[in-house]
Amino acid sequence: MKTYLNLSIIFLLLTSCVLSDVESEAQQIIVDIENMFEETATYQLSFVFDWNSTDFPNEYPSSAHFSPLVGWVHEKDHPYFKEGEFASSGIEQMAETGSTTTLENELEALISQNIGLKTYTGSGLSGGVGTISIEIEVNREFPAVSFASMLAPSPDWFVACASVNLLDEDNEFVLEKTLVGHLYDAGTEEGNTFSYNNEETQPQNPITRITEPPMGDGTEVKPSLCTVIFTKQ
Repeated sequence: MKTYLNLSIIFLLLTSCVLSDVESEAQQIIVDIENMFEETATYQLSFVFDWNSTDFPNEYPSSAHFSPLVGWVHEKDHPYFKEGEFASSGIEQMAETGSTTTLENELEALISQNIGLKTYTGSGLSGGVGTISIEIEVNREFPAVSFASMLAPSPDWFVACASVNLLDEDNEFVLEKTLVGHLYDAGTEEGNTFSYNNEETQPQNPITRITEPPMGDGTEVKPSLCTVIFTKQ
């Protein structure tokens, strides 16, 4: 009798484990199906800046700061903000003065042509170290984002992530994505140090990645300058 009782208990435990596994698999299938048909996704976007005098000692300015974060949600592979492209008037003003008004108007004009979904403007940063976060929404038609912030003081330098696609290879929205925010020269104003109101670059140069001093070592700017994190909500 005792043996039968023990076998019954073992059978019930095994059955419970199997049912639990089946239930877990079923729940995962439901989640996968929901993700497959998910049309929109909300993300917390964070620009984590670490522009400090220890890692970037070369001429480090006493008034280091970043301008308001500005950008948009758009179709895949749009060239706005990208290296090798010429800066628009809005990008020029953002990179030289930190002003976002003209840039926002330019992006709204593109959105009216059904190239993008929405523009976003976040806060700035009063020092060189800290985080600017903003909540954004993407969808399947417009799954990519581009954002930028002026590194200040500077002639026309800005930190950006350009055309980041938030759909993975399986066409599902990523749960999290982390990348480096690179430092760029807008190609609109002369100057190679931390100063404003320099002569205009004539003719205008395309946007280029900065690698030279005082921010770089001749090969790169330390990736720690800016980390960009997308976290699905």
